[in-house]
Amino acid sequence: MTDAGLLALIHAEIDGELDALQRAELARRLLADPAARALRDELHRLCAQLDGVEAVEPPAELSARILRALPSAATPPSVFRRPAQRWRYVALAACLVAATVLVLQAVRGPNPASTDLAGTIAANRSRLMLDTTRVEGGPVVGRVSLYREPAGLSVTFQLRTAVPVDVLVAQDGHTLRVQVGPTAGAETSARSVALPGFGDGGSRTLDLTFLASGHEVGRAALRVTDGG
Repeated sequence: MTDAGLLALIHAEIDGELDALQRAELARRLLADPAARALRDELHRLCAQLDGVEAVEPPAELSARILRALPSAATPPSVFRRPAQRWRYVALAACLVAATVLVLQAVRGPNPASTDLAGTIAANRSRLMLDTTRVEGGPVVGRVSLYREPAGLSVTFQLRTAVPVDVLVAQDGHTLRVQVGPTAGAETSARSVALPGFGDGGSRTLDLTFLASGHEVGRAALRVTDGG
């Protein structure tokens, strides 16, 4: 069952409303629970996609039916404090069941395919998180995650930066340069990039170097695991 307290903390982080105590509590829970980290990453991705959709007012009947179907603990009052975000969270609530399925997939590994799954969810079930790491310090803050997909490896950047940043991804002679940012205020930029040719060599580590104006401002590493 999804923890309503954890959801409230993740929503507050997405909205840039965490205070110091809440940030520490969220960090503690993410560090202790791989399922919480996977849920946080998936909700960040969902919110980033929803924020990219033009804001429209949902039909009153639709939003009322969705909210009536949800357990009361799953919709903390703070979620609806700002009218401009109401539709985003109604849509996010509708996606919550799918997000829970994806969390179990990331933590426990792939399950047998089901013919009852719609095309989008069925495709996402084959996207397996291999590793994730926090990026902090300097002008870049956020998270990078490594996934194995049917076509090969991919990396997802969920970063907040005030300046354009180039990320060099390197492994066994393969190098890929990705540009992220800048982002506005507390917003987080989400971007997924395929890594053709990566993961086939002897090294099990991808090295990431973050550059701003040609100067190194951070480093990170991701492990290419079996994902079992």
